[in-house]
Amino acid sequence: MTMKPFSIHFTRQRFFQVLVFSIFISSVTQAADEHDHAAKKEPAAHDDHKDHGHEEYAAKSADQDTHDDHGHEDHADHAARVSPAVLQEFGVVLSKVGPGVLHEEIILPGEIQFNREALAYATPRYNGVLTKINARLADHVEAGQVIATLESTDTLRPFDLKAPIDGTIVNYDVTPGQTVEAGTPLYTIANLSTVWADLRIYQRDMAKIEKGQSVLIDGGHNLKPFRGKIAYIAPTVDEHTRTGLARVIVENHQRDWKPGQFIKGNVAVDEHQAAMIVPRTAVLTHEGAKVVFVQTAEGFEPRPVVLGHSDAQFFEVLSGLKLGETIATKNPISLKAELGKASFGGHEGHAH
Repeated sequence: MTMKPFSIHFTRQRFFQVLVFSIFISSVTQAADEHDHAAKKEPAAHDDHKDHGHEEYAAKSADQDTHDDHGHEDHADHAARVSPAVLQEFGVVLSKVGPGVLHEEIILPGEIQFNREALAYATPRYNGVLTKINARLADHVEAGQVIATLESTDTLRPFDLKAPIDGTIVNYDVTPGQTVEAGTPLYTIANLSTVWADLRIYQRDMAKIEKGQSVLIDGGHNLKPFRGKIAYIAPTVDEHTRTGLARVIVENHQRDWKPGQFIKGNVAVDEHQAAMIVPRTAVLTHEGAKVVFVQTAEGFEPRPVVLGHSDAQFFEVLSGLKLGETIATKNPISLKAELGKASFGGHEGHAH
């Protein structure tokens, strides 16, 4: 009786062992069959991989061609297309690249003064009372023109005060009824067709400054510079400033230069021949580089340049340009603005 239950338990355990073993064998067999099946299909899979590779290569090639075409379009668009009429409207000036001379310079501060050799005073010949004023401050007068009338305090007869030279009245001190003595300056008249540019020479530069040297007088504020020569060097040093004096006679037919105006003089003390120069006004900064706008078949292209020596007016160009190329030498900033518009499609209507 005691062995019977044990026999039943043993039989059930054995049954489960056989079942687990059967499942294991079935799994191994199925895995082997799937492996054989995959091995038979491997060449086809490889072919699919090869086909996929060709398709990917073709797609990349197409993308590359598209990218190259886009690059060419970008290069073509990297120019400002501006009509001649718009160039004139913007005040853009064109010129050809060529060789030139750069000047090693010393910069001297200075001031515009009256040309005292073209300055005169109108004074009465007799003591008198001012009875009539015919000319006032800033009026232009001619030599011999009556500018005031007085009555002699001795004879009580009227007499005229006349302008001694052609020029502009730059100072006067007259009041109707005023009594004046003979020889009193009533009017100061200046011929402003020329003025003096008086430049102060520091002691360290005195040995380098000579009569006859070329000087560029710059007044700033969009005033066109004047180039002249040193006409006079003072033989003494100012006891207060301890500076010397160099004087340039400046032509002033348009009356642009005003006495009392501060200036600077760029004195050329040496010369340097350059194979290629461009005006300073032609050089701009674009996308972090120094550029010059060059006229091409596609429009005005911002050409990066490498610059060398320079003076107050010009840069030497070491590379980036060719002799004879046409560049914008004045107001190229307008072309830069047009280039910015073009990148947003805003240049339509400006190009012909």
